[in-house]
Amino acid sequence: MILESLVINNFGVYRGRQEAVLAPVDERKPIVLFGGLNGGGKTTLLDAVQLALYGQKARCAGRGRLAYRDYLRAMINRDADPAEGAAIELRFRRAVDGEMKYYRVTRSWRDTPRDIVDRMEVHTDAALDKELSEHWDEFIEGYIPSGIAHLFFFDAEQIKELAEGEHAAEILGTAVHSLLGLDLVDRLETDLIVLERRKRAESRSAEETERIQQAQQELEQAQQLLEEARFARGARVNELERQAKEVELAEGRFRQEGGELYLTRKELEAERGRLKADLIHAEMDLRELSTGAAPLLLIPALLEETEALAREELEAHKAHVLASALEDRDSEVVVRLKKLKLPPPYLKTVVDLLTEDRRQRNAAKRNVVLADANGHLAAELRHLRTAVLPEVRRNIELKLETVASLQERLTRLDLELARVPTAEAIAGLQGDLERARKRWQERQGALAAQDEKIRLLERQVEDAERRLKRELGEGVESEVDREHVARVLKHSARMRDTLGKFRVAVIRKHTERLERLILEAFHHLLRKRSLVTGLVIDPTTFRIELTGGDRKPLPFERLSAGERQLLATSILWGLARASGRLLPTIIDTPLGRLDSSHRRHLLERYFPVASHQVILLSTDEEIDETSLHHLKRYVGRSYELRFEEQTRSTKINSGYFWDYETAR
Repeated sequence: MILESLVINNFGVYRGRQEAVLAPVDERKPIVLFGGLNGGGKTTLLDAVQLALYGQKARCAGRGRLAYRDYLRAMINRDADPAEGAAIELRFRRAVDGEMKYYRVTRSWRDTPRDIVDRMEVHTDAALDKELSEHWDEFIEGYIPSGIAHLFFFDAEQIKELAEGEHAAEILGTAVHSLLGLDLVDRLETDLIVLERRKRAESRSAEETERIQQAQQELEQAQQLLEEARFARGARVNELERQAKEVELAEGRFRQEGGELYLTRKELEAERGRLKADLIHAEMDLRELSTGAAPLLLIPALLEETEALAREELEAHKAHVLASALEDRDSEVVVRLKKLKLPPPYLKTVVDLLTEDRRQRNAAKRNVVLADANGHLAAELRHLRTAVLPEVRRNIELKLETVASLQERLTRLDLELARVPTAEAIAGLQGDLERARKRWQERQGALAAQDEKIRLLERQVEDAERRLKRELGEGVESEVDREHVARVLKHSARMRDTLGKFRVAVIRKHTERLERLILEAFHHLLRKRSLVTGLVIDPTTFRIELTGGDRKPLPFERLSAGERQLLATSILWGLARASGRLLPTIIDTPLGRLDSSHRRHLLERYFPVASHQVILLSTDEEIDETSLHHLKRYVGRSYELRFEEQTRSTKINSGYFWDYETAR
């Protein structure tokens, strides 16, 4: 199947007739890219395609709880004439028995004083096909069942639900049932239950029948109330999400105007006081360091010279003491030599030698330089230079760094305090934010109350079902010809049991292939086979169980947000491949919650091969200039959905947000 073109007329934000050619240029460029800002009409295009194909069964995002006719009325462009109405025309081609057939499906409606008047026509090969127009619902259900349409036409919200895991089993179970045609089995089982109830009712007395009917009515009323409550819950969820967006916008405006700084101003002022006190203490410590030996750091050369002089004085003092000792020794030697009556020539020679030795020693003796210097002065000066002063220097440098750091932090803090807006300037935005948060809390409370109501109604339904079963079970063996009824009930019960086993067997058989396809898709997207090595789908609950690279169970929550989204995309891709249908893929908001690395995985490994025809509805932040650079070789056509304030409507223009030749 190839979607050829889409024509919309006065539909939603599109005023007048707008047309987009959807057929790929060639098989190498399967992507048709639509770019639009939020609220610009991207989701409306997806709704238009589904509405053209499925009519009342279409899962349109903008419908919510609206009845079909109310939805059609709401989707007529607000500036268009309701009597003129709106229309959607979808052209596509598909091969039938080896022959290519061309179809044009047109749905149009207008609002009259009495009611919405809608019309549906199908042209086959340019000729009106009345029979196909009358039986289109059966035709399209046979080709693309509405139960599996969401596998090919989906948006970021569906990816989100699958990625969060909360509704993954429910979505997967619904898709598998539709793929395998098990809805027929479910209908048959329901018909058998109805048959059993009718047969039991036939054998009842009037009083018993009345009690059964009453129990049946109570059950139906409880089920209806439960269904309405679940619909209402969906509306509450939508309201909560809308309010959450309002809170996000209000927080953004508040933050942009310096609101966060305003809220933290007391903390900033307290921090400034602490820093100021720390700075004062640090400066006092620095002054205390300066009162000790620190000034001597200014005269390192003088200290070194003084130490040298102290050593010289010590040596001079030693020489003086030695000279006195030698003079006493020489005098004693001369006296002894005289007593020994040494001849005068020899005595004179000895005296001369001793005198010359003392003279030479006295010539080498230094003068005293430092007055009253003790013998320890040189050692003390050396200790001062090599140990005390370096430690003082280190302490001063550390303290100076502390002072500089505190001064820098004080400067930054002063700048932040200078940016704090006044209370008058921020009051309005703060009020808006508080009101938005209060409304969000109220929506949360309403949702919690609705959940509690649903739980109560579920218990009421269970009680009503038990009462009905009790009424149906009483008196079956009465005397009024029960054999036939018993036989029918017996075989019906066996048949339902067989259908249950058949359902499980069919699901188990096909889930093995589905598991393989999903795991292959995940490995292809992530290219990280060691992360998840196994994937198993429970055929009863449809819960997905993962096995990690260590061969141990890998909880869904252990995956990162991006990995969960890639797994959700893999689930949809695997289901689409399992369907065996060659259908186009339409993805609304395809990269909404992914980081840059995981976005590139989808851009390069999924979109180009997701189908033979891929239609992407994106914002400029999802597929930006960088993303478009990676994707453009696969893009055959591109359009920009430009909302014009003057006409309050959206126009479909050729091209994209940026001027890329290959993206036109």
